[in-house]
Amino acid sequence: MTRITAFVVGSALTVMCVACSTMRDGLPYFRDQDLTPEWLSVSTAAAPTMHRVQSFSLVDQRGRVVTEREISGHITVVHFFYATCGRVCPRTQSSLARWLRAMPSDNRIQVLSHTVQPERDSVAALAEYAIMHEIVDARWRLLTGPRSTIESLAATSYFVNLTDGRSYGSTDLQHTETLSLIDQQGRIRGIYNGTLQLDMERMADDARLLLHEQS
Repeated sequence: MTRITAFVVGSALTVMCVACSTMRDGLPYFRDQDLTPEWLSVSTAAAPTMHRVQSFSLVDQRGRVVTEREISGHITVVHFFYATCGRVCPRTQSSLARWLRAMPSDNRIQVLSHTVQPERDSVAALAEYAIMHEIVDARWRLLTGPRSTIESLAATSYFVNLTDGRSYGSTDLQHTETLSLIDQQGRIRGIYNGTLQLDMERMADDARLLLHEQS
C-alpha cells in the first residue's frame, strides 16, 4: 500500500468513525409506529410537537391511581402482560425482576406493567399476582383500568402491537414481550425484547445513560 493510498484509507476510516460517533451520541428517539430510531437535536426533541406519552389514568396493584404525571421525571420501562399467562409473560417478568435488582436503588426508575385482560385482572387479582411472583419492589407497578385506555396507550403512546396474530391464550387483546424505555419527558428512547438477555443488558445500559443525563 502506498503512502497516498494509506492516507486516503485512513482518512476515510476517520470520517466514518466520526460520523458513527456523531450518529450514536446518546440514545435515539422513536416518533412513530415505524419505530425508526432517530438521533435528534435538543431543540427538535424538546419541541411541543414531539411524540410523548398521552394522558391516562389507571390503578396499580396497591389500589393507587397512576397517571401520566408518574412518567414525568422518571425513567420508565413499559410492559404488557396478563396474570394467567403461562408462557411469555413469566419469562419477561423474570427478566424484569433481574433487571430491577441490577439497577441502582433509585426512585427515578420504574416499571409499569399493563394488563391486557383488565376485565379479569382486577386490583385484587394483580395484588395476588404480585405476591405469587414476589413483586415487592415499590418501583414496579402492575396496572389495570378501562380496556379503551390500555388499547389507546399501546397503539398511540408506545406503538406496541398487541394484536399481532399470535395466540397467547387471550381471546381478544394480545400481549407482547416488547419492552419500551420512556425518558423523563415521556419520549420513547428504546425498544427491547424482554426474553433476550442481550436486550435486557442493553436496556440497563440505556437506562443508566438516561440517569446520567438527568444528573
